[in-house]
Amino acid sequence: MMLYGAIFGCLSPILSVAAFLSYKSPFISPKDEKQNVEKAKAALLNENLDGSTSIIDNKQSDHLLMVIAYNKWSRILQEHGARSAHQFCRSFYLNSTVMYMIRDMRLQYGSLLADIGLVDLPKDNLNQMNGNRKSNLESWFANISLPFNLYAGYTSVIKSVISAGLYPNVAATLEGVDPGALGGRKPSDVLFGKDRPRWYDGRREVHIHPSSVNHSLKSVQYPFLVFLEKVETSKVFLRDTSVISPYSLLLFGGSMVIQHQAGVVIIDGWLRLTAAAQTAVLFKQLRITLDAVLKELTRKQMATFVDNEVVRSIIHLLLEEEKAQQA
Repeated sequence: MMLYGAIFGCLSPILSVAAFLSYKSPFISPKDEKQNVEKAKAALLNENLDGSTSIIDNKQSDHLLMVIAYNKWSRILQEHGARSAHQFCRSFYLNSTVMYMIRDMRLQYGSLLADIGLVDLPKDNLNQMNGNRKSNLESWFANISLPFNLYAGYTSVIKSVISAGLYPNVAATLEGVDPGALGGRKPSDVLFGKDRPRWYDGRREVHIHPSSVNHSLKSVQYPFLVFLEKVETSKVFLRDTSVISPYSLLLFGGSMVIQHQAGVVIIDGWLRLTAAAQTAVLFKQLRITLDAVLKELTRKQMATFVDNEVVRSIIHLLLEEEKAQQA
């Protein structure tokens, strides 16, 4: 996920996501304050990644929620100090200690990527990890004018990179499941719900964990989501979920079978996407070309992936898909 984050120009948010998923969610859930926690999460999701108010609320993502929470905390810490940052955490049910840990992990991950030549560090980079250097490095990795962050404000690109990192942890609603994968059962018996979408992991029905912002969704932007893990208690629950687009699966999913006449693509034998044969073949070719480009660029240890024509084409497709969905 971090490699793709650097390559596709959305490194800062992906560093946050990778750190949270490696450590733990920053949100705390006091027993008697479930509704307040949900309101706090909704308020954060109504903001854009840069802190401005969002006009279109279609993020449907626990991962983007973590990014927004971290961005806001980091900005408050830098501009107003530790006391204000702590107060922000209290107001939005965030664990302050976790946030500091995430900052340190972001810097470690970013520095590792710099070590292998994927990103550049500031020229005055010092060896010791003192407080001042931490602050400078944090500003560097969060700087949206740098090549590795050119698309750090575009949710479609970020969610595609998250998909690449979490695949094959995918679930789909009826619309995204190949009927053959249901084992002869009626789809309506397995997947239709009156009040909210019902999800399937290719073998059985699964449920979004109550802690997820997607738990109570009445409708979804796309019929696919990625998740961090499954937890089985009374049901099989999916934790840390993001609704993702068909293009994300076409680019970063598993093996593709194109049914040319039907205009359908089957991924990994069970995920079903509608796509014109020409479009499907284009994505299949893009995958092959991207693999070749990545091998070439990583061998040369070049930090200019975003300038690559293939990478630019993929980013353009993802942005166009998002525009079409919003139209």
